[in-house]
Amino acid sequence: MNPLALLRTLGVVTFLATFVLAQSIGCHDFGGVAPIAQQLVADAPAFGSNAVRLELPGHLLYEQSFGTFTPTTQVPIASATKTLSAAVLMSLVDDGLLGLDDRVGLYLPEWNTGLKALITLRMCFTHTSGMQANDPAVMDDTITLRQAAAQLATKPLQYVPGTRFLYGSLSMHIAGAVCEVVTGQTWAVLFAQRIANPLQLVATDYDGFGVTPNPRIDGGAQSTLRDYARFVGMLRDGGVWNGVQVLSAQSVDTMLTAQTVGLPVLGTPHPYNAPYGIGIWIDRRDSQGRTLFATGAGAFGFAGWIDRAHGMSGTFSIQYLNQLSYPYLERIFGEIDAAMLPAGASCLGAASPACAAPVWMNSTLPATTGNADFALRVDRAPAGLPGALVLGDPLPGGLPLFDLTAFVGPQLSVVAGLVADASGHATLPVPLTGVPAGLSFGLQSVWLSPSTCTQLGLQASHGLRLDVLP
Repeated sequence: MNPLALLRTLGVVTFLATFVLAQSIGCHDFGGVAPIAQQLVADAPAFGSNAVRLELPGHLLYEQSFGTFTPTTQVPIASATKTLSAAVLMSLVDDGLLGLDDRVGLYLPEWNTGLKALITLRMCFTHTSGMQANDPAVMDDTITLRQAAAQLATKPLQYVPGTRFLYGSLSMHIAGAVCEVVTGQTWAVLFAQRIANPLQLVATDYDGFGVTPNPRIDGGAQSTLRDYARFVGMLRDGGVWNGVQVLSAQSVDTMLTAQTVGLPVLGTPHPYNAPYGIGIWIDRRDSQGRTLFATGAGAFGFAGWIDRAHGMSGTFSIQYLNQLSYPYLERIFGEIDAAMLPAGASCLGAASPACAAPVWMNSTLPATTGNADFALRVDRAPAGLPGALVLGDPLPGGLPLFDLTAFVGPQLSVVAGLVADASGHATLPVPLTGVPAGLSFGLQSVWLSPSTCTQLGLQASHGLRLDVLP
């Protein structure tokens, strides 16, 4: 019998009502991370040593080091510094000492002239200030940060402030000088008091290129895997770490909101031209513009991220070239997406038959009512072969069907056909618009199999239970 016809004979869909709030890795694991990280070491023996850490609130999911690195290896983090610096700025905003839309010229008089008088702190931290990208004054260790700001005021603008995006270092340097002026404290003291001390960062400072009175606000920090993990964990948790409110939730939301959508781009290092928040890349957004994934990343490959789809954060430590290490990090992101179950999703049973390589199934976003961007994803399916997505009642105990185990029933309906790509991946949009909270249903994918061990020429993923959340 045709495998898909066999499934069609089994009927229609019913629903059960249950409510589950859980974020977990369910029946998946992070076993695919280590081979990627190890390959990086093998491909670049001199520079590929790295470390990876993944966390949920209050729970360490994964930490492993590769090559010569350890979780406490201190490295320069280049532009991952920008996110640290943004946190310093936002702490001053929280205290009412500054406003993001304050003009730089209000605090640095030499900037209160011509078009420069239009530049705001928000523009400085979103690369939209009109300033040129770089200048030697930023790296001059013979002057102070305030003196650098005065020198840079003599440089011409590249465009009208607020009208373009040009990634660079100058504008954040100027904003750093504003922070020093308004507080009367050096940047090193500001960072220590407002960020490092509350987070108990033991190996993070702005001496990545040596001690200097002119710290590089955009790229001069050094840190470790565990230190930076605390920092991005604080952002993940709305500004709180270990019971201490380091930043307000509003400031964190502002940092993690895309600020540059629609602006012409004059220059960007981002491989996909992502928009920018306050000191951080906004890599993924939903159709409503809400941030799903944000990354602070540097030219040496070091990166920390906040993954709102899965409620987690992660850190990747390396000292290499970002353009060479980023493809490996992207693959690690893919392993996380495949393994982590967003809220409202839970695994049922295991893939079958046992003799075939297991197929993974997951959702891309939390199963919330009205979520127009909700989709199902399958990984490790038979490459290039067709399959079917089946929906029905969730059956936690499973129902034997020859050498397969069905985790949906008692009545089934083929919802959609799928075809796996060359890497065994497939995605199917399943908008939850009009689906009320409280409904529960099961899903499972079934595939034509190249394995000779299967009785029906089929293999199935585990089941996925979705509990639609408010």
